[in-house]
Amino acid sequence: MDSVSIYARRIDQRGGSRRGAFKNHVIHSINTFLPDNLSYTTVSIDGVEQDVAIIDSDNLDEKTILSMPGEKLRHGGLVDWMDNYWIIYELDANTTIRQRGVLWQCNYLLRWVSEDGVIHEQWCVVEDGTKYLTGEMEDRNFIVTRGDARIAITMPKNEQTVKLNRESRFIVDDPESEKMLCFILSKPLKVGHQYGKDNTTDGVFKYVLQEVTATGDDNFELRVADYYKYYPKESNADDGTSDQPDNTGTEGSSWL
Repeated sequence: MDSVSIYARRIDQRGGSRRGAFKNHVIHSINTFLPDNLSYTTVSIDGVEQDVAIIDSDNLDEKTILSMPGEKLRHGGLVDWMDNYWIIYELDANTTIRQRGVLWQCNYLLRWVSEDGVIHEQWCVVEDGTKYLTGEMEDRNFIVTRGDARIAITMPKNEQTVKLNRESRFIVDDPESEKMLCFILSKPLKVGHQYGKDNTTDGVFKYVLQEVTATGDDNFELRVADYYKYYPKESNADDGTSDQPDNTGTEGSSWL
């Protein structure tokens, strides 16, 4: 190999230009020194282990997550870290070196029953929603007094959460509450937190829910609204079958 070829190969290995050489230097430094940093950790993202760096912020329920060079994060991914679940709420589109996102700590396990009778559950972030409009309109003939509790729920976008609509009801309250509150999804705005030209699978939803009256179909023990619409309270003693749900093969859900 002549000297020109050797020189060209060395330049190519260094990045081909000053910019490329600097990029390779940064990547090499991250891969070499980051594993010794206290921010370096292995987490589970959507059930798959991945090495990342997680950096604290002034808000204890928010963190910054950084991928390793050449790896990506998923907007709306559910991160299992430090015995808590976290949503990748925001994601930087810049992937020149690695990808950066914002983690938001989940505080509630939401359960609901879909139209096919399958019980689903999803970790999410529940916050006070009184600062948001409900997405409902009432005329002067509305005379029934009802509760005005309002919450906002942030959850990952997936094939189940995208199906939620104005008919979706939930029980959202502390498990030890004597009288749990029920809510209906009054503002199912599904745009605004999904990005990318061709992206149809990633992102998060931020729904606003309005308090509604509980019904006899709500199961407060399991915290599943409209449960008894699909699983009647009385078992079918004549044929020996049970009305309890069979969760075998239920995707992303379980019932207790």
